[in-house]
Amino acid sequence: MNNLKRQQAVFLFDEYNRELAKVYDNILDSVTNEADLASPDFQEQLENTVINSLQPWFSAELEGLSDSTPEGFFDSLVELDDVMEVFSIAAEKVDGDLPDLLMLRVGAHGEDAVKRLIELALMHEWTPEEGEDTEIFRDKIAVDLAAVRVLGKWNVESAVKPVFDRFVSLAEPDEFVADTFKNFVVPYWGKIVPELIARLDALLDSGVKGPGEYLVICLTEIGKTEPEEEIFQSLRRVFRKMDHKVIASICLGDYGDGRAVPLLKGYLDRHVHEIDRQFFYETLSAIKRLGGDITDIEDPFRDFSKKK
Repeated sequence: MNNLKRQQAVFLFDEYNRELAKVYDNILDSVTNEADLASPDFQEQLENTVINSLQPWFSAELEGLSDSTPEGFFDSLVELDDVMEVFSIAAEKVDGDLPDLLMLRVGAHGEDAVKRLIELALMHEWTPEEGEDTEIFRDKIAVDLAAVRVLGKWNVESAVKPVFDRFVSLAEPDEFVADTFKNFVVPYWGKIVPELIARLDALLDSGVKGPGEYLVICLTEIGKTEPEEEIFQSLRRVFRKMDHKVIASICLGDYGDGRAVPLLKGYLDRHVHEIDRQFFYETLSAIKRLGGDITDIEDPFRDFSKKK
């Protein structure tokens, strides 16, 4: 790509960010009930409204853009190298999903584009160098993680193994990396459950630490919508073996299978004087969400009795 085209891409995405911010501000200014902001239905509606509100901008003339309109700029991208360079520029500058018109240009190159996306996804290590500032690290891997999100959204089967291999190799995943990994996994839904369970089983003997904790969360997220016996049995195995059991306890409560009640109550009964406050109360909450009786559970911290 020539330097002029590159400069035009930078200019276009700067303008896109400005327009995106303006659209969000206009929509959010009209919200009168702040509680609506946390609603999943509102978030979905917000996303659709933003996409629809941006459509006129893509077909309108943009002063300073040699291709006249943003749509014209994307249509001018023919060669795969040019498309992927613009993808990288967009990934560095745009927060969230990239414009559909750009992704259509990427998708038009089929398997060749998929291979390039996998290469981009693994371009850097997903862990900061010693002493590296968090924001600098996240900026450095912005393109990698944008590629990961697209591969998940497109359900690219050939991306599953390399992405999982990279993620489970991390000692303690950065929160930004972990969120992106979840965004990669969840769109596969049931198709990726066997991979998640196999990876978790491989981590049982080592305490399901670090990246394993996020695998449990991903499995639970999918299982809440598409429950399977294999998912429940995996969550049970994880609870028994996991070092940081509070995460497994919360996940069992979120998954929603009442058969976990005896498991959780039995553990509390046997270890009541060994557990910490967070685990105790999160597990109590999980049992209640599952419909279990908590009146017969001893409170080792006496918090309830203190309030009387």
